[in-house]
Amino acid sequence: MSLPLLVTGTIGIDTIITPRGRAEGVLGGSVSFAAVAALLFTDRVDAVSIIGEDFPVHYEEALAAKGLCMDGVERKKGPSFAWTGEYFDNMNKRRTVCANDSVMLDWQVNVPDALRGHPVLVCCCMVPAQQLKCMEQCPDASLVLSDSMDKWLRRQPELLDAVISRSHITMMNEDEAKEYAAASTVLEAGEFLLSRGASYAVVKQGEYGATLIGRGEDGRTRIFRCPAYPLKTLVDPTGAGDTFLGALAGYLSTLPEGLPSFEHVKRGIVYGTVAASFTCESFSADALLSMTPETFRKRLAEYTEMCSMPAACNSWI
Repeated sequence: MSLPLLVTGTIGIDTIITPRGRAEGVLGGSVSFAAVAALLFTDRVDAVSIIGEDFPVHYEEALAAKGLCMDGVERKKGPSFAWTGEYFDNMNKRRTVCANDSVMLDWQVNVPDALRGHPVLVCCCMVPAQQLKCMEQCPDASLVLSDSMDKWLRRQPELLDAVISRSHITMMNEDEAKEYAAASTVLEAGEFLLSRGASYAVVKQGEYGATLIGRGEDGRTRIFRCPAYPLKTLVDPTGAGDTFLGALAGYLSTLPEGLPSFEHVKRGIVYGTVAASFTCESFSADALLSMTPETFRKRLAEYTEMCSMPAACNSWI
């Protein structure tokens, strides 16, 4: 039996340009990826977001078919959140060609009363002020996870500080974490995130995986380094970080209510890494939507074998 999970952020329409091709008008938004990934583990995921009148009904149907409850998603006159991004040969780097985010900037967040008691709250990347409103409207959440991006480091750093201080687990990609912390290493950046109030910090490193930083009971820094699942063909990394966050949160929602142990977060990081690899194999969320528990378990077994350390490594000295 899993805990109900509330995920908030963007649901939108993307246009993606990569060395592998171009996809126009495809399903996008942080909630779309995070919620589907969470549903791999948990029985109940509710979305709180906003869409425009142009949002395709078949995308709503696809999300609902996976089990996502959309009762908390508002539909507003005007265009949906839309993002056009371009990736280059090094797909760890991308640029925003254009973004129509007026629907998000004008959104007055209102979490329905029926959803405010969910014990797990996932604040995907969006305006920090809106993340804070969600947190304020869900005061009883015993586990809060948050994500951010570079423009909010520069535009609303004080609000980002407040988001992190209210998060049990917070994450950023490597460049963002280093910029936020004015740090030169991942470890230094992660420790800075912990100093802002988070219990655990996750630094996403694209094709190089992710690093988890926490503190032991003795106050010493604990580190877990998780490599990415190696893909022969990388099609589109859009949404991989959101998938990672959603799968992590989904697994943690299967545990007893409250702050998870470092070992449990480590396990969730592995699950998030494997789930994110599916997202990268197609444009948009196509591969993620077609992922099944069986295909996930098969890839997880392959990944576990790849990362297993020979027992002799512990006994050579």
